[in-house]
Amino acid sequence: MDTKSIIIGNLCTLVAMISNSISSTRKTVKSMLVMQNVSQLVYCASAIVLGGYSAAVQNAVSLARNLAAIHNIKSKTLEWILIAAGVVLGVVFNNRGWIGLLPVIGNLQYTLAIFRLQNHERLLKISFLISVASFTVLNIVLYNVVGVIADLTVIVTTVIYLVKGKPESSK
Repeated sequence: MDTKSIIIGNLCTLVAMISNSISSTRKTVKSMLVMQNVSQLVYCASAIVLGGYSAAVQNAVSLARNLAAIHNIKSKTLEWILIAAGVVLGVVFNNRGWIGLLPVIGNLQYTLAIFRLQNHERLLKISFLISVASFTVLNIVLYNVVGVIADLTVIVTTVIYLVKGKPESSK
């Protein structure tokens, strides 16, 4: 991978990092997901530039999932289509071996959480933490230094809000 791609990918990730950090401070699930959509678009671009195609696919599926959740579109059919799309496309576009499957696993569990725990802010944030951690490992492999810093920032920010937050909120 050339230096120019690494720099561009890292700059894209910086923009996504800011949006993702803001998402974990939101008080409602809807506002959290709106901010995550901004970051999903930019993370997708970053993953493509850095050659992490399974991550790019997961970000695209995440965008569709979050849009459905924002618009309160709940159906078992849509849930399973998104799960199948994430897993199948993630495996097909995986070019990083076992490490490339981590975003697929992280996105799978977060998609289930979005559909099953949509009204539980605290549980949703815990699931979000798991998803972010799975992308952190891939970011290390992709030389996405900003991505690793972004992920760690999001993890710390989210943990702080979980610790300071109410025991359970269902807004």
